[in-house]
Amino acid sequence: MTHKNKTYVLTGVSSGVGAAVADDLMNRGAQIIGLDRVEPKCELAQFVKCDLTDREQIDAALNAIVEPIDGLVNIAGVPGSLKVETIAQVNYLALRRLTEALLPRIRDFGAVVNIASTAGANWRERAAMVKTLIAKCDWDDGLSHFLSFGLDSVTAYDVTKEAVILYSMLASSRERHRGVRVNTVSPGAVQTPILETFYETMGEDLLGRLRSQAGGRDARPAEICGPVAFLLSQDASWVNGTDLIVDGGAEVLMNLADLAVPAKTLSF
Repeated sequence: MTHKNKTYVLTGVSSGVGAAVADDLMNRGAQIIGLDRVEPKCELAQFVKCDLTDREQIDAALNAIVEPIDGLVNIAGVPGSLKVETIAQVNYLALRRLTEALLPRIRDFGAVVNIASTAGANWRERAAMVKTLIAKCDWDDGLSHFLSFGLDSVTAYDVTKEAVILYSMLASSRERHRGVRVNTVSPGAVQTPILETFYETMGEDLLGRLRSQAGGRDARPAEICGPVAFLLSQDASWVNGTDLIVDGGAEVLMNLADLAVPAKTLSF
């Protein structure tokens, strides 16, 4: 699956899944414009230092991005161990601000891929509440409304991922007349530097059971790359407004645990 002569904007490009996706897309021939607070370890076509809690820095980064671009991948995210305000800003508000601004600037038949999480898989249960958040288009209004929910940090993380999924479904209609699509990828636990924090906040019981159902391990960053590359490509030209769960089948199997064949440890 080639991405030759394509240029993509990636957030969170300096570590974890972001670094893996950047490397994968470059190996497929793409040029990468990276946004992160930390300098990347690999050479990109363009790098813009940006703190996603600061909307002024986001707007400056948007102005600095060299066009044309063929897509956007919002990968940057923080765990449910930080302040609720920070979780809301990075995981949802910044993602939305970037998507809103760049969607019209993406070339025809391009794509946006927003990284959500299986932590947002129950978005239907809180859809009514999350829709009230999505209705707030302004950064300050959105942040104030999110804080009014009175959530603890762990639940705030879940709700931001639910908001990413629902918002992306809404945004998928914006530029469809030009063939520009918007989808989400929802990974389960991934072997990144902040994985230990997820186990601390979400609990070994839950993530341990999911790991067991997935085959005895968590995903490697490289295993998220293929789904992202697919959704960016014209092979996915008729995939729009979809949330692609990438968790080794853990969520589904856990819900059918009494019927499922016991999982064996996967070595590949």
